[in-house]
Amino acid sequence: VALGDVRAEWFTGAARAAGLRIGHDEPPALRVVLTDDYLRPELRDFDLSTPWLLVKPVGVTTWAGPIFEDGVTGCYECLHVRLASKNMLTSYLKQRDALPDGLQVASITDTPASVGLAARLAALHAAKWVTGVFRADRERRARYGEVPGLPPIEQAEVITIDGFSLDVRHHAAPRRPQCPRCGDPGLQSAQHRRPVTPVSRPKAAVTDGGHRARDPQEFLDAHAHLISPVTGTISNLIKMPLKVEGLHAYTAGQNFAIPMRDAADLRAGLRSMSSGKGMSDVQARASAVGEAIERYSVLFHGDEERVTASYNELGPETAIAPNDVNLYSDRQFADRAAWNARPSHFHRVAVPFDPDARIEWTPMWSLTHGRQRYFPTSGLFFSYPNRPELMFTGADSNGCAAGTSLEDAILQGFMELVERDTVAMWWYNRLRRPAIDLSGFGVPYFTHWQEWYRSLNRETWVLDLTNDLGIPSVVAVSYRVDKPVEDILFSFGAHFDVKVAIGRALSEMNQFLTAVIGVGADGSGSYAFDDPDQLHWWRTARLAEQSYLLPAEDVPARTAADFTDPTGADLLGDIDLARRVVEAKGLEMLVLDHTRPDIGLPVVKVMVPGLRHFWPRYAPGRLYDVPVELGWLDRPATEDELNPIAMFL
Repeated sequence: VALGDVRAEWFTGAARAAGLRIGHDEPPALRVVLTDDYLRPELRDFDLSTPWLLVKPVGVTTWAGPIFEDGVTGCYECLHVRLASKNMLTSYLKQRDALPDGLQVASITDTPASVGLAARLAALHAAKWVTGVFRADRERRARYGEVPGLPPIEQAEVITIDGFSLDVRHHAAPRRPQCPRCGDPGLQSAQHRRPVTPVSRPKAAVTDGGHRARDPQEFLDAHAHLISPVTGTISNLIKMPLKVEGLHAYTAGQNFAIPMRDAADLRAGLRSMSSGKGMSDVQARASAVGEAIERYSVLFHGDEERVTASYNELGPETAIAPNDVNLYSDRQFADRAAWNARPSHFHRVAVPFDPDARIEWTPMWSLTHGRQRYFPTSGLFFSYPNRPELMFTGADSNGCAAGTSLEDAILQGFMELVERDTVAMWWYNRLRRPAIDLSGFGVPYFTHWQEWYRSLNRETWVLDLTNDLGIPSVVAVSYRVDKPVEDILFSFGAHFDVKVAIGRALSEMNQFLTAVIGVGADGSGSYAFDDPDQLHWWRTARLAEQSYLLPAEDVPARTAADFTDPTGADLLGDIDLARRVVEAKGLEMLVLDHTRPDIGLPVVKVMVPGLRHFWPRYAPGRLYDVPVELGWLDRPATEDELNPIAMFL
């Protein structure tokens, strides 16, 4: 079968040369479909009962596979979802009505040699299926299990050949358990309805990146198949150009087909990257992969559990009002148009909540009360298709985390909430906080990190931001000493173990360093990021004017002896400790399990209504009260007295 600008005879000659019989039996043993685009709509209509091989013999890069076989591999719909979610350019053109249905961005630039190579690859693939090679492989795996180093079953892969470099790559295309055509489309919603029940989970011996159930190399090995420019959740994994030995940061790219208003949104999406940090190279890679999977998992896919009701219909015991979490002030709602005219989406103010509006809600599990509570679906999933007048809350990543287990994902998400809450108090109240002396922790990376930054003409220090929650939280600060423009950087970390908190802050700064490292002392070069708020800060902020970035002068520096780690050897105990910290403040800890069945990596969103995001959220509460309770301020600040520079990270 030939679909598009391809010809069937390209394959038939190669097939006969491989000893295959080309006939017109119905049904055939194997159907071969040649196409110029794997996303052609006609491909969705093929009969599942007949095995078929998909081939793209045109273009600079030719494709072959998978061989779809009912009950053995995923179906075409499984592959279509993986491909369509990555094709951002096609998605943008369709949203702008510039690409009619049925018309694809076709493959071009092929040669007779590349077409012939693709045809021979397809013939070889077909011959392997006909002669039972793939079947024997499956039976061997079923009998002996997966063997380390054993190549994957090629039947369930897309194999690509680059016509210029002759590079051959294998791209996993496994079955999606939640596929509406060959799987169970109710898996995701059923998961959302189940209680979130952490279990005992011993910690792995990991010294970097926090307390985990598996070490970072095990994590990378288990999820390497997700990195692919063709079928992967992650397009690529690239080391950032830090130019300094010992500093590690990675980006993991993915171009999800999300709603885009204009070409600026398209450009932003095409630059979309997840970042990874770590004191070691392997932890930085694992961090980038985890964040990219987290981004994918928190997108709205359409199969999530939702109920339609108003807040008043559900009642305050069941539903959580959006502003109990968002914490916008009345004044911010009144000035909403001005806030939303700012270029940064971090500063957007939602529509004032109407408790009688019927909207969709998704259940979260309350670890505090052991029951479901509901939050607006639009606040839990990115790219949720909502009407503007009902946008009472939007999704953000605060409290979202991926983990090697459900338990460590919950802990990482919770620590992000703690970090943001402490940063908001420090930043908006412009508090001078004590430094932390890094020399006494016995962690060589801390000393080396300071030396590496000093070699770049940057001075550094770490401040203790720990607030009434009692969980160590820190900010690392760095500025350029050899030019008038100081390029001030700051980064954060929070954890029960202060060494982990510090390590996170230092390694996170490595990610931001890539943005400013290209600007010389004479002003030559350019910044690598183009966010207007960040650029304005780097070019104009001065320590003399932003003194809260400096260590407090009247308080001695904290030392390692000032901190204790209350955690044990099991992640479940750490979660119980986190829950008790929350409940001691009269707050509630909730979790949404974002894990996607086709990925399998645990991803969660942790929510504690009342804790403050570090974006501008100025409602009454902890932001004003806790600094007074702790003796940091004599009286609560007024909204007018808060830092006029809204947090922009």
